[in-house]
Amino acid sequence: MVFIILYLVGAILFVNGLLLMGVVSSFPGVAALNFLGGTLITIMALYITMTDMYKGFGETVSNTVAATCLTFSVAYLLIALEVWTKGDFTVLGWYALPMSACLFFLSLGYFQVLGKKLPKVPQFGTLWFVWAVCFFLFWLRFGVQMAAIGPLTGWVIIIAGFITCSYPALAYFQAGKVGQW
Repeated sequence: MVFIILYLVGAILFVNGLLLMGVVSSFPGVAALNFLGGTLITIMALYITMTDMYKGFGETVSNTVAATCLTFSVAYLLIALEVWTKGDFTVLGWYALPMSACLFFLSLGYFQVLGKKLPKVPQFGTLWFVWAVCFFLFWLRFGVQMAAIGPLTGWVIIIAGFITCSYPALAYFQAGKVGQW
């Protein structure tokens, strides 16, 4: 289930990146795409939590996966609402700042620099560090209104979306596993 969502999220991140770069201007389409993605990810996160889907990896992994899924679903739903209401994305920007810090600390958990509850998986530590940087860029762009950083942020999320979402999903679909990173 996670790989299906990652497959879709890669596309959503691509479109959102193009929006930040000023290439996409179909705001109703962007809003609908983000609303659909945010809703599907919320459902998946609740399912993961209710079924404790990843209990075999440790006692906190299912909740950690669900929390990170909800981090993204809230961001996508905020984007959809900001577009529909013609907002200035300030709420998204200020939401991104604490989420950036949380994702940074989560990355330290996967490196086991901060706690030992999460499995030591440097790939996940790197993945969440990349997203901590992305969320920090969202804060700079929308929270403190640094418009000049928009195109850079767009490129960064397109690249991060491919590496952390599209590639793992496509590799899983093709080989039944992500393989060596």
